[in-house]
Amino acid sequence: MNTKPIDDVLPRIADEYLQKILDDFSKTIDEVVNFGTHILLWDVEYKREGKDNNIPTLFLRNIIELADSISVLTKNSLIDPAKIQIRALLENHFGLLYMLQKDEKQRALSFMVWRAKKDLKYYKQFVSENPSSKEFKAKILKDEMDVDITKFFDRPDVIKVIEAKVTLLNKPEFKEVHQEYMRTSKKLNTKNPNWYSLYDGPNNFQEMSNRLKKTVIYEFQYRKYSENVHVTGIQKGFAKAGKDEAQIIQIRDFEHCKDVFTSTVSYLLECYAEYLTKRIPEKRNELTEWYKDFKEPYNRIVSESVINYKK
Repeated sequence: MNTKPIDDVLPRIADEYLQKILDDFSKTIDEVVNFGTHILLWDVEYKREGKDNNIPTLFLRNIIELADSISVLTKNSLIDPAKIQIRALLENHFGLLYMLQKDEKQRALSFMVWRAKKDLKYYKQFVSENPSSKEFKAKILKDEMDVDITKFFDRPDVIKVIEAKVTLLNKPEFKEVHQEYMRTSKKLNTKNPNWYSLYDGPNNFQEMSNRLKKTVIYEFQYRKYSENVHVTGIQKGFAKAGKDEAQIIQIRDFEHCKDVFTSTVSYLLECYAEYLTKRIPEKRNELTEWYKDFKEPYNRIVSESVINYKK
């Protein structure tokens, strides 16, 4: 099969001028991502005790991977999907900033307890003798699917995961945090408080953004990019919509590509600076030296990338 797309709806080949800009944006993000891989290596090589010390590393790894995906999407003019990735990047970025802000060990343990509790809630649904299993089965049967669901229950691998999570929560180093999790659940009247809500932390992501003094970014970027995740943003697909006509905006629309590019770079640089300062201070100068070479070509690309967007 070799179905060709409607060019006005999905132009798979951008014009040469636009593609040059998109390539420059992508390559620049790649450069920042590449430097981030060095930070990951330095962090892993840094001798620390306790699994909790790996949590910030995992946050950073996820941030770098999300930025790498934004580079790929940008190169292919998939700007709206890239906004979804930026939203996810911001969630990880703010979470990491909050974890590193103070009491890193306590907040890392809070994340681990939250993750274990979340996993237990999910996997216990697949254990027949657990009370949540009955309700779970009833929900599935409402879908009227002609499938034998019993094979999904009481599997040995699921039992092992549950045992591992219970063992983790019963370890001495998690006892206090687990008790705090239960206290926070009661305080907020929820069975599943956010990890950052423990120890009287922010109740939700917006409050965490405010505490980090990121209210402007939350209101003007995170909230706006959320429209690309939820159904609220789908009407953007029509440039004109009236009684007798409607004009569809092309897929791979490049509007806001420059904003996506500069935002991604900005968040990564802030993340790297804070991470090195708090976790590997002896490597902080490596970022400074790298940035000296990066700054000039980056500023040139930003200033020379003139994009005329017309609907």
